[in-house]
Formats: sequence, structure tokens, C-alpha cells
Amino acid sequence: MLGPATLLRDGTLVPGTLVLSHPEQLDRLRLSCPEAVEAALIAGDPSHDRILAGLPWRDRYRDHLETGHRKLVMVSSTWGPGSLLGSRPELLNRLLAELPVDEYRVALALHPNTWHGHGHHQVRSWLAEAERAGLRVLPPRQGWQAALVAADHVIGDHGSVTAYGASLGTHTMLGAFPDTEMDPFSPIARFGRSATRLRADLPLLPQILADAADHKPDRFAAFTDRLNSEPGGSGRILRETFYRLLDLPEPEHPVRTLPADVPIPYRRGWPDTTDHAPLWSTVQEEGSRLRVRRHPAESVTKERLFLDRPHLVTHTDETQARWSEAACLLLCGPDSESPGEGASWALLRARLSDHPRAHLAVAADGPDCLLVDRDGTRIRLVADDPGHRHDPTAAASAYWHLWVEGEAPEGSLLVLLGEHESSFTVRASNEE
Repeated sequence: MLGPATLLRDGTLVPGTLVLSHPEQLDRLRLSCPEAVEAALIAGDPSHDRILAGLPWRDRYRDHLETGHRKLVMVSSTWGPGSLLGSRPELLNRLLAELPVDEYRVALALHPNTWHGHGHHQVRSWLAEAERAGLRVLPPRQGWQAALVAADHVIGDHGSVTAYGASLGTHTMLGAFPDTEMDPFSPIARFGRSATRLRADLPLLPQILADAADHKPDRFAAFTDRLNSEPGGSGRILRETFYRLLDLPEPEHPVRTLPADVPIPYRRGWPDTTDHAPLWSTVQEEGSRLRVRRHPAESVTKERLFLDRPHLVTHTDETQARWSEAACLLLCGPDSESPGEGASWALLRARLSDHPRAHLAVAADGPDCLLVDRDGTRIRLVADDPGHRHDPTAAASAYWHLWVEGEAPEGSLLVLLGEHESSFTVRASNEE
């Protein structure tokens, strides 16, 4: 809160110019520290302006976050014990465990003070399990604005990033909110009293979907409209002020407001990569269609084992014996093995023999999926629409479900991943 303790020293005002983003702040300043009113300048919010300038770049931002057709959940945490990670450190792993990886991508933006206060290495160590489960961690100072533009859902706390997300009309919920630390008359406190809070005692995904169904883009406008009184004009006002204070002539060219930089998340290196993290896969029959949902095994602990009859899908690159030895479906290629034409079946048989507990070896072959069982049976799941963007290895879980139920899979497989349907034709293969 702006007041004498932060603005005055020995009764003298410290700042020569005090930049505010909205007249509402001036009203509160007049009550808390009237001595500072004459130094106040209402100049809008340059950071918010960059977010607005990036709105046309949403698709490009999503590409850099490898979102694809998935919904992007942007998690934001400011710093301190009342922040989301400070008060609910388990929330990240719960989100990753409960949100199917083929339907949701989760990205995280932490306040720079968290990184600088604890150290880069410590923060990455804390987040290592979540990163391996698919979390995209953004650097301290770059990417969060773009990720907000790209997001479908925002989950945050009392930090400004959460409010920025709400100002865009994006569905926003609170994972934490320290009401007692806020000025009760401030817009952020009023926003905190209005936004829905994620309950720890209930499954997360149903809460998110239920709140999103009732969401309207102008839901928080009464509070978020007070973030920036000069949308798109902050740079002009600030530049005029800086050059006036420096007693220099202002450049004649207009001020440029650049969109936020593209988000480039941190990547864990081989072999601790997120590209082939082990997955618990479940299959539900919906009429003639088979819905496949996959969840990161790293996050679905015994305490969170909510899945119905899951089977484990593990890549041959997996370095942890607890996952590689428990694999039901063994995923081969493409990074370390990349089978060539005519060698795929031999490779699958060889990898299956290296993992005696696995039941099927699986590999993508373009849009198709290849499977080999321990009897040497070779199956090709042929994509009926080769141009359709899908993960063919998800069809292996659908095949497996019918196989273990005693239904000899034949004909067509209709596979659902989220809202997307893919059709495959089951063919016994004589290829060598």
C-alpha cells in the first residue's frame, strides 16, 4: 500500500514523480498520503499495453508452447507465503495429475522474486517432478505476457499476472488469495472476493469446467478496467515525462508498443526429458467410440490414484526402472531408435524381448500405429484420414483395451482424445 512509510523520509516526499496506472489509485493515495498527490502522474500500464499488443499473435504464442489443440492452463504465482506456491505447493502436481495430457497443457509463471530469493537451481529442483510430468516453466522475466494471451484458463493468486489474465476476459480462478494482506478497497481485493477459488477437497478438473461454463468475458470488468486508464497510451505519456525530466527534446517519431516476446519455456535435457514421460492411460467405451485419457505417471501418486483400470505406457528411453520394468505398452522411437522402412517389426520384437513384463511394443509409422505382441503377431492400425493431426500411439491404448477384454480387435477403431476423433482400420500385417 502506498503510504507515508514508503513514500516519505523524515517528513519529505522521496519520489519526484510517482507513476500511477489509474485515477482510482490517486483517490486512495489522497487518503493514505496526501503529501504525494502533487507528484502523482497517471500514465497507464506499459506492461498491460504489451499484453494487448500481443493479442493478434495468440496462435504463434500457442505454437511456441506446443499447445496444439489442447487447452492451455496458465498458472501464476507471486512471491511470499500467501502466494499460490507458498500456500498450496501441491496444487501444481494435482493439476498435472488430474488434467489429461492430450487435452491440457499447463504453463507456470513465477514472480521474479521467487527465482531471485531462492535461487534458480533451487526453484528448478522444486519443479523437476512437475516439469517431467509436462509442466512448461517460463523464465523469470520473459514469456508470461505471451502465455496469458495464449491461455484458455488462468489459475493464480493476488499477483498482477492473475489480474492481467482476468482483464483479457480469459476464464480465471484463484488457487490462493491472502485477503488480510490486501487493501480491502483496492480493485485486486474486490476481484479476489468475486473470483471462484479452487477447493482442495474436491477434484480440480470438474471445478474448472463448471466455473468456465458460467464465465463471461466481462465477468471481472468492474475491477480489471481499473488496471490501465490509458490502454495503448502508456508509452507516449512515460516518454514525454522522461524527456521532460531530463530536459531533452523528445524524438519526433511515434512511440512503438511491441508485442510481448514469444514464450520459450525451459527444457530439461536428455535423459530427463518430458517428451516421453511415462503415462497412465485409461480407456472408456462411449458407444462405438473409445475415449483415451492419459495422465503423467510422475504426478499420479498412490494418494492421487483416481484412475479407473489404468495401464502404463513407457518409452524405451525411460531411465527409471520403476517405470520401464512396469510398462504394459512399450513405446519405441522416434528419437533414439527411428526405425527405417522394413526394419520396424524387427525393432519392435527386439525391444519387447528387452522388456519381459511389457505386453505390446508400439511405434508410430507416420499417421499409422504398429503393434507387436509376445506371440509375434503384427498389427498395423491404419489411419483412415492420414492428414488429420493426431497421436497414433494413443490408438494402441484403445486396441489394448479391447484385447484384454477378450474382444479380438478388428475392423475399425474410433478413438477419442478430448474433442478430437480419429478413425483407424485394424489390419494384420505380413510386412517384414
